[in-house]
Amino acid sequence: MKGLLKLILLVGIISFVGGMETSADGSLQSQINAVPAGGILTIAAGIYQEPIVLKKPIVIEAEKGTILKACNSKPAITIKGNSVTVKGIQIISCKKDKSRVVIKMSGKNHHLEDLTLKIWKSGIYLENVEKASFRNLRLTGVGKENGFELWDSHHNTFEGIKVEHVQDGFYMENSHHNTFSGNTISDSRYGLHVMFSDNITIIQNVSTRNFTGAMVMGTNHSVIENNQLLENNQNVNAQGLLLYDVHDSTVHHNRITDNRVGMFIEDSSGNEITDNEITANFVGAQINRIENNVITGNAFISNVNDFQATEGTENTIEGNYWDAALKLDTDGDGKSNLPHSADPFFLHLTRETPPYQLFFQHPGMMLLQKMLKSPANMLVTDREPLMHHVLNNQPQLEQRAPTLWGICLAMIFASLLIIYFGRKRI
Repeated sequence: MKGLLKLILLVGIISFVGGMETSADGSLQSQINAVPAGGILTIAAGIYQEPIVLKKPIVIEAEKGTILKACNSKPAITIKGNSVTVKGIQIISCKKDKSRVVIKMSGKNHHLEDLTLKIWKSGIYLENVEKASFRNLRLTGVGKENGFELWDSHHNTFEGIKVEHVQDGFYMENSHHNTFSGNTISDSRYGLHVMFSDNITIIQNVSTRNFTGAMVMGTNHSVIENNQLLENNQNVNAQGLLLYDVHDSTVHHNRITDNRVGMFIEDSSGNEITDNEITANFVGAQINRIENNVITGNAFISNVNDFQATEGTENTIEGNYWDAALKLDTDGDGKSNLPHSADPFFLHLTRETPPYQLFFQHPGMMLLQKMLKSPANMLVTDREPLMHHVLNNQPQLEQRAPTLWGICLAMIFASLLIIYFGRKRI
């Protein structure tokens, strides 16, 4: 009987080792090398522990359950050349992995789709990559390295990507004409980090619970539109949107909510900042040294402090809604005849003596601000604040209004019946 058990155990071990042979060193790369240019390789489900290099135009499709482990000194996948497509692989990075990145790319017209990355190092590193597309990726890190890094990479598209627990969700430098659409970045340092890159399009992304939702620095002719920058308050210097040295760009229709500072804008010019919803932040907007910007149609609602500003010149700031403003409309045009000003008194005071920040909104500090008003030329003033603002969700409320009215009337009628028949019994 013991001999039979030993035989069964031996057969099991041999079968296990034989089953792992599909993951042996060189086997996957050999399959890739055998595929002609323009061909398709379907990778069988299993665990593979070898780095692979893709340098010819082929399609790699993985069956469900395909795992590539990155546990050596090279990237799990290196992509070169043109028109490489990779779909459906799960990549797991080992803590002891000596490679700095999990996927390293160069070349043109590549496509990555439906990948899952669990990383200890940087996730996807692009250098001199053009016209590549990335769709439906999920990347989870440990907060130490960047999810995506772009260096001198242009005209790329990132869509439907979820990134969490990394340093920067997307970091780019000297990379122009890139588009980021429908992505979600959370629990990281910067959601999107733009450095010296022009014509960047950031639309319909969600950046939440980061130190900064989006940091945009040194850019021209970029678009930041229809994004949600939420709960970015994990640090004393946190903000929803940071614009520094940004010029001739558009910031439109974003929802910036529950951040420490909603928008921080500095040394920027020629921008259109319109129709944004800036709500429930500690400071709605803070601007320093900006000129020739148009700030209009925005709503500042339920912020502890709506606006702080210094050294702004020749900006058009009008037609915004301020729930803290005094409003009086004598001509019925929907705009208040009373201007609303931002006094930089507190900013100047704390810049000279930072510990005074502890007294923010203290009654004594408010009294000092009223007594020691800043000169008129230092105030940033909205000369025609809006009387009313329609929130984005208002149409939905209006659609539900008849139903709500019906419920209310039914409850009132029921209450009257109860009162009537109750009194009649008495």
